[in-house]
Amino acid sequence: MSLLGQESQRWCLLLQLLLCGFLPLLGMIPVRATQLQGLTPLALACFQSGQLNACQAALLRAEALQRRAGAQSNYSCQTLLLGLQADVIMSQLRAGRGDDAVIMLEEVSNSCRGL
Repeated sequence: MSLLGQESQRWCLLLQLLLCGFLPLLGMIPVRATQLQGLTPLALACFQSGQLNACQAALLRAEALQRRAGAQSNYSCQTLLLGLQADVIMSQLRAGRGDDAVIMLEEVSNSCRGL
């Protein structure tokens, strides 16, 4: 791995750590039903491109949704959303799971309806 690649990876991890410091605040933001539908194009854009903006938006939306699922005791949906968040982070790091990540996204869409 080149030095530039390592430096880029370090910055990405630093941004994720900073982002995680703000994620607890998301529990205070109301989640609209359309956010589950809006998650799909963001996650797909992240999986396909690994672009930081698309991945961060998908991560934030998935975090808000998984908090809502937990608050509603919908633990199967919450678990799937946590897995999706891991897929988004791995895509940011250019170590995505490819088709398996897309399958996870489909499972979230099917299992988290009505969230």
